[in-house]
Amino acid sequence: MFFDHLPVGGFICGHRGARSIAPENTLMSMVKAMECGTHCLETDVRMSKDGELVIFHDNTLARTTDVADRPEFQAMCPWRTELFTAWQLEQLDCGSWFLRDDPFGTVESGEVPAEEYDTIRRQKIPRLVDLLNFSRKNSYPVNLEIKDRGDSPGKTEIVDLVLDMLAATQTMDLILLSSFREEYLRRAVALNPHVSIAVLAEKQHHPDLLPYLKSFPASAYHPHEKLCTREIIHHVQGAGIRVNCWTVNDKKRAGELLRFGVGVITDRPQRLVAG
Repeated sequence: MFFDHLPVGGFICGHRGARSIAPENTLMSMVKAMECGTHCLETDVRMSKDGELVIFHDNTLARTTDVADRPEFQAMCPWRTELFTAWQLEQLDCGSWFLRDDPFGTVESGEVPAEEYDTIRRQKIPRLVDLLNFSRKNSYPVNLEIKDRGDSPGKTEIVDLVLDMLAATQTMDLILLSSFREEYLRRAVALNPHVSIAVLAEKQHHPDLLPYLKSFPASAYHPHEKLCTREIIHHVQGAGIRVNCWTVNDKKRAGELLRFGVGVITDRPQRLVAG
């Protein structure tokens, strides 16, 4: 399954692709992540208003698209992602903001070559099927986070759609499903007991962590970097569960975690892979 495609020890995973040198969660960012030598990438899936699965992180479109400049969408402010159809989402420019805002300083530093600017400006919001076809074609593993729609308990349609898409594209073994919503992960395992899943943690560990992880059962644990202590790493790894930390951009810290056999999820994979 998923971890069969990765090193036994630590590995480098591009966070939303290679988001420091290309617009996050675009096909360009995903290609860049693979080309710079990462072992896998991490990205996010949401469901559009008409039930299509798209790759996008935020619950609103304002930060990483030109939606605020589009007169036809002004009445939809604050532009919640799930209230747009897949066709409407595909009309948006989700690359130009990267050149304007330069979120990692890589445009100014020249780490993003000027000859790539036109390609960046042409980036669109991908559909999940595009990503999965890319993954299958290149045998390239993907950590896919299912974003919480914030709807009522029992509403897990997005999980069913994701599992159907994995089956249709024959990519089940290349995908690790993660989510902050426990219900999504349990639904995924109920649909397919062989699917690889990872439990996310941001502010604190579950008080009864190992039994909790084993109750899914989880293939991996994904704590925020600030929670990723040597003790917790050994504790979880000792139970046969992989540990992958997010988001690690410091080379020294990444090297330490890699030596512990931890997967490093990073915004700057091009720098960490280069050593």
